[in-house]
Amino acid sequence: MWKRYFKFVKLKPGRVITSLFGEIDFSRDNIAVETIVKLYESDFPYLEITEEGQIELYGKTEQLATATTAEKTRKVKRTPS
Repeated sequence: MWKRYFKFVKLKPGRVITSLFGEIDFSRDNIAVETIVKLYESDFPYLEITEEGQIELYGKTEQLATATTAEKTRKVKRTPS
């Protein structure tokens, strides 16, 4: 269930030793969401939150719309006059 809210990045999902909880097998689906949230909030480098995770866990809907709009704006290069 935790995979709906977070993505495991930079490594192949498998066993990783964490400082908070010891060894966790990230290829399993039955890791408690609370455990994953604590790892994410402690800046664990191999977790990224999904849009659904931001909405469900942190209630952030307005920030998502702003971030998506900001990503779509493109930069225009100016030529010197």
